[in-house]
Amino acid sequence: LTSEHGLEHALSAYHPNLPHGAGLIMISKAYFSYFVRNHGCDDRFVELARLLGMPDASQPEDFITALVRLQEACGVADLKMSDYGITPDEFETFMRNTRDVMGIMFTGDRVQMSDEDIVQIFAESYR
Repeated sequence: LTSEHGLEHALSAYHPNLPHGAGLIMISKAYFSYFVRNHGCDDRFVELARLLGMPDASQPEDFITALVRLQEACGVADLKMSDYGITPDEFETFMRNTRDVMGIMFTGDRVQMSDEDIVQIFAESYR
């Protein structure tokens, strides 16, 4: 279980019409890009990219490419937070909620996120 689930639970806690899986998809690119940028398990991201159909993957960034391709192939790449009534002025509230309610999920992260990092993930995910 990763902190991504804690981040998403904050979204669907305030917007119960948002399915958990859809919320995870919406934040996944920004979430995993954070760990790629901060070199949180580079070797695992390369392996995941290979498992997602990029046999020549050699860089952690390849996982992000493979993830986006998978989302496109499944027809879920266009999910938008705004379609569920989420607005950017809620990002701080979501951050506080995920820290208060799901904070334990951050203990397993290989790179610890600051509150600002969490808000930035929501911001990068917003459409």
